[in-house]
Amino acid sequence: MDICTLSDELVEYAKVQKMQDLSILPTVEGMTLIFSKSYYRQMYRKVTTEDAQQLITRFKFLGGMEVGEKRRAQLGAISYPLADGEQRIRVSTVGDFQGQESLVLRFLHPLGKFHRFFMNEQYETIADACRYRGLYLFSGPTGSGKSTLMYRLASAAAGQVITIEDPVEIVEPRFLQLQTNPMIGQDYDELIRLSLRHRPELLLIGEIRNKETAKAAIRAALTGHRVFATIHARGLTETIARLQELTEEAAVIDQCLQGIIYQRLLPDLHGVPHALMAYTFYEPHKSSMTWDQALTRIREKEQITHEVFDKEK
Repeated sequence: MDICTLSDELVEYAKVQKMQDLSILPTVEGMTLIFSKSYYRQMYRKVTTEDAQQLITRFKFLGGMEVGEKRRAQLGAISYPLADGEQRIRVSTVGDFQGQESLVLRFLHPLGKFHRFFMNEQYETIADACRYRGLYLFSGPTGSGKSTLMYRLASAAAGQVITIEDPVEIVEPRFLQLQTNPMIGQDYDELIRLSLRHRPELLLIGEIRNKETAKAAIRAALTGHRVFATIHARGLTETIARLQELTEEAAVIDQCLQGIIYQRLLPDLHGVPHALMAYTFYEPHKSSMTWDQALTRIREKEQITHEVFDKEK
């Protein structure tokens, strides 16, 4: 099997079919290639363990990862060349106790091209509310489009936008995009401090993962900057609780937090993923919509099935 041809085929298929992920997972009989988007999963084909390892090695090499390291979890990113342009891909690998690797590719489609909303008025409300200085948190499960939403909102900024990510997911030439590199001391905390010297109109932080990053994001907001950041949480209330858990400074959070946006991608009646948001914003643009309110509204408009409604409520 020609591994280069297979990898080209997989990436092209993901682009045409608007897939979100490709997983290469071990089975009893070898390895399985599985595509997914929203609730939909498709078993694409089975390959031998040897072919799968060659495929994983190829994507790791293209993603600038340590090819020989098979047990430690690794992250990388690829601008994969295709006949009609490039496909941006985020790569994640992990190995089990026997050194058997599995891989997940996240396909990052062009900004705004596949980012559909159940209610466009939600996006308009969020865009209007996110114009002020302070901290804005974007939460939701993995693959829910948090980064895409942040980039879409950031693209309206008139001044300099600086992004700090690990790795850079969406290439945007208009932004100054920084990537963490722990080997040379460039972690989130250090890059946030350096970025503030450039006096950006907007600072976009890929993910708040620990106490240091959380406190650095809060410091940036307290000094008068507009800051967007993602954080893993299961709802609006849980997002605040998670930030308080990381910082242990509830009073300081109240001083800088301007808004929280929780987003999930749900399939419409045709199975096409659309974004649905819950949000809460504070002064000067006070507004809110709970997840139950948003979900009920699109169900009443018959934009989703009963099954999706029951699963998500």
